[in-house]
Amino acid sequence: MTTSPQPPLPLALIVDDDATFRMLSRMSLEQDELQVEEAVSGDAAIEFVSSTMPDIIILDLQMPGMHGFAVCEHIRRMPHGTFVPILIMTGLDDVDSIAQAYEMGATDFIVKPCHGLMLSQRVRYMLRASHAMKALRTRESQLAQAQRIARLGGWEWDPVSDRMDLSEAACRILGIQPGAIAPPHSTYLACVHDEDRESVNRALQGTINDGTGVDMDHRLIPHDGVNRVVHLLGEVMTDSGTQVRRLVGTVQDVTDARAAETKIYFMANYDSLTHLPNRTLFLHRIGQVLASGIGSHTALLVISLDRYHRICDLHGARGGEHLIREVVTRLQQSLPVDITEARPPGSDPSLLARLSDGQFALFLTNLDATEDSARVAQTCLDALRNPFQIESTSLVLSANVGIVIPGPDGTNAEELLRNAGTAAQSSARKGSHGYQFYSETMNVSIAARVNLEQDLRTAVSENQFILHYQPQVDILSETVIGFEALIRWQHPTRGLVSPAEFIPVAEEEELIIQMSEWVIKSVVQQQRIWHKNGLAPTTVSINLSGLHFRQPNLASQVKSLVYAEGGNPQDIELELTESVLMRDASSTTTLLQELKASGFRLAIDDFGTGYSSLAYLEHFPIDTLKIDQAFIKDLKLGRDDSPITRAIVGMGRALKLHLVAEGVETCDQLAYLRLQGCDAYQGYLFSKPMPAHQLQYLLRDRFSEEAFRTKDRLRTRLAS
Repeated sequence: MTTSPQPPLPLALIVDDDATFRMLSRMSLEQDELQVEEAVSGDAAIEFVSSTMPDIIILDLQMPGMHGFAVCEHIRRMPHGTFVPILIMTGLDDVDSIAQAYEMGATDFIVKPCHGLMLSQRVRYMLRASHAMKALRTRESQLAQAQRIARLGGWEWDPVSDRMDLSEAACRILGIQPGAIAPPHSTYLACVHDEDRESVNRALQGTINDGTGVDMDHRLIPHDGVNRVVHLLGEVMTDSGTQVRRLVGTVQDVTDARAAETKIYFMANYDSLTHLPNRTLFLHRIGQVLASGIGSHTALLVISLDRYHRICDLHGARGGEHLIREVVTRLQQSLPVDITEARPPGSDPSLLARLSDGQFALFLTNLDATEDSARVAQTCLDALRNPFQIESTSLVLSANVGIVIPGPDGTNAEELLRNAGTAAQSSARKGSHGYQFYSETMNVSIAARVNLEQDLRTAVSENQFILHYQPQVDILSETVIGFEALIRWQHPTRGLVSPAEFIPVAEEEELIIQMSEWVIKSVVQQQRIWHKNGLAPTTVSINLSGLHFRQPNLASQVKSLVYAEGGNPQDIELELTESVLMRDASSTTTLLQELKASGFRLAIDDFGTGYSSLAYLEHFPIDTLKIDQAFIKDLKLGRDDSPITRAIVGMGRALKLHLVAEGVETCDQLAYLRLQGCDAYQGYLFSKPMPAHQLQYLLRDRFSEEAFRTKDRLRTRLAS
């Protein structure tokens, strides 16, 4: 069993030239469990305490050499001799000697000879007092250190005597000299910042009057050039008659704490880039306004920038940040008043906030009429219409604005913001750079859109798609010369979903790439099945989305997909729209040449609806032009009112391109196209899109000898 070590015995030093007195004193003190050391002279005592400071010194005044007065004075000047108790013992009993001993630093005085019991009792008392004082000094030191760390000082104010005592720490915080302050108001308040002085004065006076205490922050006059904030805390001390006797409290330097709190509040409630309120603060402020019922003519606008993330991809994060700052500057300058601050309730609560990367919100109050919100929306759009400059690039930015009216369009901040976002999305679907008021039908539409997107993601992961093939037919021989592969979605509950419904969503959510890769693989697999069944090789057209053209190494990727399934690129025709081709015509030319070199045939789909440049079209390595069905539906034999169709056919023949008309549904349309010299067609007149197994009979007859003879006779007749 381990026992804790015993504390060392107190050490007493007896300084006297009388050996008998030293022996008797030692015997008395050792009986009280003290360690005792002896010194026969003042010089010996000084030498001893220089290396070991005892717990108590019993000192004789009359000694040869250095007398007791000098020894006491010398010890008090030593680093650790300030507080050691010194008991003077001498035969002198005159008042002057006693006074001089105390002046030299004696703790107590006793006349000898004295009884040993009296000596030991006096020594024990002095040691207890010394230990108590040492503990008190330790606690005071610890408290002072804690106050320095916490930048905390104490104060006590007696309003009757008008006296305020401040701790050294409090004086240091206030920047004044330590000591009592009289009168307190003129001195303490002189340290308070001019703008806070009146409120501090009222708080102190109110504490005296009602006894509730004081608890407040206030600023100090910046003597060192730093704006400092202190927290003043005080309680009232009363007598038995409930009369205020004094105020006791603390003053604490909270500058760093308040700065940290301010920074945390800013980070939680403001956008770090623009310093505009963020979504959290915006919703809070709007909630306050709605709860107060302020104003009837109010509106909430959501301003959504188009293609912001794509801009960041092209110009980097720094370019995106520069763009956002410029957008904020233009919005602030275009609005009639400064509405970028988050003001408290009761003031003008109009507010501009940044919700996310490319989205802002604007809450308007005090409108002359609700309809004025449309004017503000148009002003914002006009401010963003001029080109932005990112380094050496001039960039045209478009945006869409959704508008809601509190009350009809929602009653709480979250609902209003959600509905305004819905309206902005509706505006974007109609075309860029416009505004749209909210209606309930939009909400239903957006909900359906979200559900469709979720189902479509599930369809991609669970492979819920099937392929239908529509024959492409030689216009003279009526022989099937190829197929167009058309993706269909076999929804588990809705059945077949129209491509017109899900393809735009797939494009927006960038699911179209995965879907197109599935189409390519499935087409090649089907071609292999046809070949194994002894059918002739058949060209199949596949649509490529514009998103594919943002993929690096597109040609090698598509070729790899075909080869991986054992197919041949020469049996695949890739269809692209005019808008995709002309987005970046120079780079598109290079990409098309790579696809062509890989063996693929290339077609322009829906020709005539885009904005092709004939100069570029002549240089594109295109094999086929597909005439959009919009130019086919009104064709009728005997009518000569289709100049666009005739021009397209003539241009295609001049460029030696294969011409395919889409959407042919009547014999008149077919006859007209034959007369104009179109090469092939597809449409319901011959066959609607069908599953592959229903089309095998067409493939068996495709290259029959009779078909070739018929085709040659018809071409000869047409040429003559």
